[in-house]
Amino acid sequence: MMTGVLVPAIRGGLVGAVALTVGLWSVAGLAQDNRGEVFGDHTVAENTRSGGGRAASDDGKDKLLDDLRTLVDEAEKARAADPRFIRDLRSLMERHDQPKFELLVKDTFEDGDFTRVPKWQVTQGEFRIGRYGGLVSEVVAARASVPQNNDNNGRGNSDAEAVVRLFGQILGAQTGNQDQQGTAAAQTEEKPEPALIYLVQPMSNAFDVLARLESDPEAGGTLELGVFQGQKGRSGYRIVFGSRGEAQLIRVGRDVKVLARAAFRMPGLVDGWRNPGYVVAWRRDQRGRMLVVVDDKTLFDVTDTAFRDTFDGLRLRNVRGRHALQAVEVYGHK
Repeated sequence: MMTGVLVPAIRGGLVGAVALTVGLWSVAGLAQDNRGEVFGDHTVAENTRSGGGRAASDDGKDKLLDDLRTLVDEAEKARAADPRFIRDLRSLMERHDQPKFELLVKDTFEDGDFTRVPKWQVTQGEFRIGRYGGLVSEVVAARASVPQNNDNNGRGNSDAEAVVRLFGQILGAQTGNQDQQGTAAAQTEEKPEPALIYLVQPMSNAFDVLARLESDPEAGGTLELGVFQGQKGRSGYRIVFGSRGEAQLIRVGRDVKVLARAAFRMPGLVDGWRNPGYVVAWRRDQRGRMLVVVDDKTLFDVTDTAFRDTFDGLRLRNVRGRHALQAVEVYGHK
């Protein structure tokens, strides 16, 4: 069933709101309709149902612009308004009378292979298709054992070293100055390597990105969704979803700048095992204004014009935790 999600208009003025009809991106019914499986069993939510995508129906807006254009022409001929006011109205209409966004890429990972069309490229860490669909990444800390340098007989490199270790443990236990060196030395926490994946898809500087994400709140961590420029894929904008109650909109260029911060918490598991996920709607207009809405709640409304050229695609980075990208759609101008 097609569902309309009302998002405040980026450019303001004539049109007070833009209806993003999202199909498989039903925000209001998402928590109830698409609850997932347990992450603890290395699974993710039931794959999003296929749908017709977003309907780009702007008939009401087009009619409004046509009517206003007629009125402005008549007012100009009759000299019924100040010329500056007429000029401002025409400028306003031009900003709204832009080409409609086209669907550039859509992926629900239903074919079970993220290396085919559209082709995702892993540059760091690991990604896989989950048992119930979606692009899954797990970056969690692991306990690693430190080699004890035992010889073939399992007695250590020498009897002398064994005696030293024995007395060290005894002295540590007696003085309380040692944290059980034998155990602590044998077990350390490995710092996990972030996982990074790219989707090369040329897109205009103005765009719409719709993504359905899942995160395991019990695993914590940080997830980044971004658009990039350049072969190395470093430059661009990133939305950073953290587990510490905050999200950030970041610009990465010659330097890194946090453009905005907002309160955000990854949705808790339902019934202790199902993951409701969260839908991100990210729009950027031709004047550099970016609106980020998560589950029908405005997270960011920021204007930044540092990047004026087209973008080269999407990037997804799992800094830490268990996360899944269930589906993504990108709209823009070709």
